[in-house]
Amino acid sequence: MGRGAVHRRCWAVIAAGALGLSGAGVHGQTPAEQQRYQQRLQQLFIRLDRNGDRRLQRQEVQGQPYLERHFERLDRQRRGFLVPADLAPGAGGQGERAERFFRQADRNGDGRIDRREAEAHGWLLRRFGNADRNGDGSVDRQELQGLSEQRRRQRSTP
Repeated sequence: MGRGAVHRRCWAVIAAGALGLSGAGVHGQTPAEQQRYQQRLQQLFIRLDRNGDRRLQRQEVQGQPYLERHFERLDRQRRGFLVPADLAPGAGGQGERAERFFRQADRNGDGRIDRREAEAHGWLLRRFGNADRNGDGSVDRQELQGLSEQRRRQRSTP
């Protein structure tokens, strides 16, 4: 595989991870594959970091369409640069979305989603019994996270 193909493949995996997508390319990797991916990502980051300051400025990502388009979203802390952690698979994407969903679904702000609040979210209502692990009639953040992890595992199993 040529250097250009390796760059495209790395950026495709970065894109999937940064956008919070799951699949064999990111979450289904063995520990050895994850380590190799992290090494390739680090090498690519170093190549793009022209001034060697361990930060990618906007001008350093020119010519990288994915990074050009998503620079602001990846720069969640609004620093004006990216660090390697900003590009790691799932870096903040899923956690932020899950928290945003939880706050939206928890209409009364009590830190729990009861069955009536879940009615506005069909997928959660259908899985409410599985999500409510302690049987108290509501789903807290940990239970919702457990449901998300369970769904992710099911999707990655053939």
